[in-house]
Amino acid sequence: MSRRTGVILNDRVLFQSLTGVGNYVQALLDALRTGPEAPDVRPFLSSLIGAPARPAATALRPAAPADARAARSGRPRRVRRWLRPALLRAYATGFRWAARRSALYHEPNHIPIRCDCPTITTIHDLSVLLHPQWHPADRVRWYERDFARGVAQTKRFLAVSEYTRQELVNRLNIAPDRIDVTPLAPRPAFQPQPAERVAACRRDFALPERFFLFVGTLEPRKNVAGLLAAYGALPASVRRAHPLVLAGGWGWNTAELAERLRAGSRSDDVRLLGYVGDDVLASLYTTATALVWPTYYEGFGLPPLEALACGCPVIVSNVTSLPEVVGDAGVLLDPLDVAAWTAALRRMVEDAAWRAEWQRRGPERAARFSWARCAALTRAAYERVLRGAGDAEREEPAR
Repeated sequence: MSRRTGVILNDRVLFQSLTGVGNYVQALLDALRTGPEAPDVRPFLSSLIGAPARPAATALRPAAPADARAARSGRPRRVRRWLRPALLRAYATGFRWAARRSALYHEPNHIPIRCDCPTITTIHDLSVLLHPQWHPADRVRWYERDFARGVAQTKRFLAVSEYTRQELVNRLNIAPDRIDVTPLAPRPAFQPQPAERVAACRRDFALPERFFLFVGTLEPRKNVAGLLAAYGALPASVRRAHPLVLAGGWGWNTAELAERLRAGSRSDDVRLLGYVGDDVLASLYTTATALVWPTYYEGFGLPPLEALACGCPVIVSNVTSLPEVVGDAGVLLDPLDVAAWTAALRRMVEDAAWRAEWQRRGPERAARFSWARCAALTRAAYERVLRGAGDAEREEPAR
């Protein structure tokens, strides 16, 4: 067998709508390719069929929950569910075949495919293990079936925050010296946008000059219901002048949230944009009164950091990794304290000097994070595993 070289990376997540893990993979690959001493990293699926095409600016469209009755007919969903396990098995088989020629396998999404290639795994958070009630049943079963095996397969771990590193040490008893912290960063698109681009975005989505913004998949972990309660307690005059805009696709277990939004559909105070592209999102951040993010749990929290990079004030939860990411550049609140969120929203509207101070702090904080640094730390982790694999090969007795 020929000598193994390079790093194979499982990039399947790039062929879906990009959310947290997909954005991480895309930005990391770009940074690895452009940095000094770029390693030979081969994204598996993109190498076979080409990089996925990305749509241009997102147009306004109806946003319906994935589990609503009118979403899709039953038969196609049953076919997809029946095909999915077979397709994943075929994908894993092809990946293992390709990995035979690689010196290292990087799994960027928690659980590596079973193979004998030295493996490095990125762990974004442990929410599925610690809070399974926040996740769909098939994802929980995946973790129950494969997570422990994936941990045993992994030689070295990448944690996206110090918080996640501590979770790996305290919850999984992984030795600290096997974990590298590789913080994420704002992607290049996220910077203050020109006035004409912002105006076009507001026009396309029929938005006023100011509004509150939530970004992310609509799912239980994001505490959108708590946000609606806090926003709904604002005076009607404030809500009319500052609607709440929800930018993100529908996740799972959304029937109660969808019904709550439908019940309030007579009012124009809450707007659903659905999933939007980065160009649109950067414009939304640039003009929003504030990003409001009362999530219960995050391994890193990329939307607040990208909002800060655009000069958007942020009001975020004071739990898990978010204090580490936002630092003193945002308002940090208990996600369960609805009254505190209402008060912060109102002050962001009424106290111009207070809001201006948060606008000033944001870009300074965001500039402390860079994808070049994330890529450099990732390359160093690759080298540690590759050195160990090389030492093991040299020490192996001849047969």
